[in-house]
Amino acid sequence: MAHQQVAVVGGGISGLVAAFELSEHDGVDVTVIEAAPECGGKMRGDFNAETGRFEEHSIRALSSTYCSLFDVFARAGILDHLDPVAEYIFFERASGKRVAVDRTAPLDAGTVRELIETFDLSMPDMIHLAQKILHHVNASEDERERMAHQQAGDVIGVDDFGPATRQFIVNWFGILTGARMHSKAVDIMDSFVLMFMPMTESPNLPPGETSTSYCFNRPTSHAIAALVEILASRGVRFVQETRMTNLVPRGDRYEVQTDVGAADDQLFDAVVMAVPHEVMWSVGLIDSARPFSDEWSFGSQFPLAELPDVLTPFAGRSYNLCFDAPWNIVFQLQHNGSFWRDIRFPDGAPYTLSATCSSPHHQGSLHGKRFMDCTPEEALHEILFQLGMDDEAARAEIVHGAVSDPIYLEYTSDWEPYAQLETTEFGRKHADGTRWVDKAQIYVRSAEDPQVGPVTRMPGVFLAGEVVTVPGRWKIPTMEQAAVSGRQAAAWTLDHLGLEHSIDIEVAELEKTTQARWASALLRGVTAITDRLPAR
Repeated sequence: MAHQQVAVVGGGISGLVAAFELSEHDGVDVTVIEAAPECGGKMRGDFNAETGRFEEHSIRALSSTYCSLFDVFARAGILDHLDPVAEYIFFERASGKRVAVDRTAPLDAGTVRELIETFDLSMPDMIHLAQKILHHVNASEDERERMAHQQAGDVIGVDDFGPATRQFIVNWFGILTGARMHSKAVDIMDSFVLMFMPMTESPNLPPGETSTSYCFNRPTSHAIAALVEILASRGVRFVQETRMTNLVPRGDRYEVQTDVGAADDQLFDAVVMAVPHEVMWSVGLIDSARPFSDEWSFGSQFPLAELPDVLTPFAGRSYNLCFDAPWNIVFQLQHNGSFWRDIRFPDGAPYTLSATCSSPHHQGSLHGKRFMDCTPEEALHEILFQLGMDDEAARAEIVHGAVSDPIYLEYTSDWEPYAQLETTEFGRKHADGTRWVDKAQIYVRSAEDPQVGPVTRMPGVFLAGEVVTVPGRWKIPTMEQAAVSGRQAAAWTLDHLGLEHSIDIEVAELEKTTQARWASALLRGVTAITDRLPAR
């Protein structure tokens, strides 16, 4: 029997997971078509020998609830690329205060108390938030449907919170989930549940000490390369530096047209579109009057000869959040002895500060500009300043060898060719004609965005990626959502081809305990300190 041909358009996490599941079947030939020179999408990052520094799109913390992603990593033999996060450190630049949240144990009342006291949060506001979370646990499907069309800030009532609590909540979720107060309320409330309530964990966790969060112990592209190598050994064909321009039905099969004609001589029995939503929309696969809105989010890397004093407390296996930084910065110090192991660093730079900005549309505290209005040097100074480095000369020495996301960002005067790419957004054009070009943003569901399912109006064409609805009650974080959508698309594809499969999509759920028990525990954690806080 002839093999059936499947194209996977897009070699990010969702596309690679789809290809992995499809490659488990001997009767399927898989071709992955990727626009970039290498696969991995927003999980790309490695040492650049030409520039002599480590470069990545963004740092990543993966939750122990990532059932689908960890399942694929386990079957691919790359779970050992991850190490446990010891702690999240919440850092306030203005005061220098910080609180370490132990990620190897459940969030307890003592930690909640320390966060409230250290950052001067409002007790009534935190009780109000706790009550919202507990109500959402048992919200009816009708309530969830209503919240899918409401803004998060309105449902939470965040505008009525005190300034310190409002800043903490807004920035916390801007940093950890990329969410905004104009996002769908159901998504934000789901994120609260996932963070504060006990959830089932993946049956496949990385080796060693357990944690609720894990980070890569080497550049992320190493894990991607290992996964690609496994897929290639199974016969998966990779066509890279090739951008799909159109999807054309040919009878009951499809032609994937590209900018270089790389796949034009082949017809496919099914197609998985694991591409940005703008591309889905451009070929008519999303029923919306316009593409959805995106947010800029990116990492910057700073090679360091030594650690500045302000960064020394963050040198361990910690994931660090500067919640009063206007650009909502999460950062790591990468060096041998932290998460990374046995990695060769360039001479004279045994450390790399990798800082991801998730709200660069805000005005900065140094120059008073949004990121997209800054020059590269201004932006790098701004990031270091927001992390507490006041000395301009010290910043200048570090900025000299630094960069902001060379994977997806470019600061150029030759920006016109990028206007033809569906995913491109531009910063303000400067007086000398240069501007930022952002070739990939993050999708954050707004209240008005419709749901996007995996099945399209074109038989045999299925969607995967961050915009696609996946099984489960709770909105899951981006990387796991991408993995689940990839498995989902593979299952639909195999069903369409009439092939049996055993793809079982497991997602995290609340642990099997009574609501009363957890309601009591959560409210105790918030109310136990009321007598210790000053009246407001």
